[in-house]
Amino acid sequence: MQMKFPLLAVFLGLLAVLPAYAQTEAPDTQESSSINFWKRQVSNRLASKRIYPRNSPAEGATAKVLLVLDRTGNLISSALVESTGSSELDAAALAMVEAAAPFPKPPAQIEDDRLRLTAPIVFMAKTTSPGSGSLPPAESAPDQAKVDAKMRSICRGC
Repeated sequence: MQMKFPLLAVFLGLLAVLPAYAQTEAPDTQESSSINFWKRQVSNRLASKRIYPRNSPAEGATAKVLLVLDRTGNLISSALVESTGSSELDAAALAMVEAAAPFPKPPAQIEDDRLRLTAPIVFMAKTTSPGSGSLPPAESAPDQAKVDAKMRSICRGC
């Protein structure tokens, strides 16, 4: 099975989802390990809802979305922090967040009642087939699900 570069780029971009307070070293490695595991779960959840609108521009872009979660992982609100410059891609980024909710429950080490995360949503440039001059056909939902499952199995314990 051929790996799709847009999926890989979105997945790697989403691994950068970090709450502001988690950017400092945690004194306890078990504590930081459970926080990192939770962040990977949030990233995987977002990546599983990836979409690329058909009417969007062909060039790639990155949107940054602010997520506000409660202690149980429910989405309280989301907002576009940085636009892609395309209303279609911006709407797709916000739709991904809505579709991914609810998120995994944060670990007990995170004591905030409202968790604020900024997630980069990366949209890779659409490519054309050699000599065809047209965009490649969209992947079917079952094919995309297989690719997503493969990505999750590869990155277990990363």
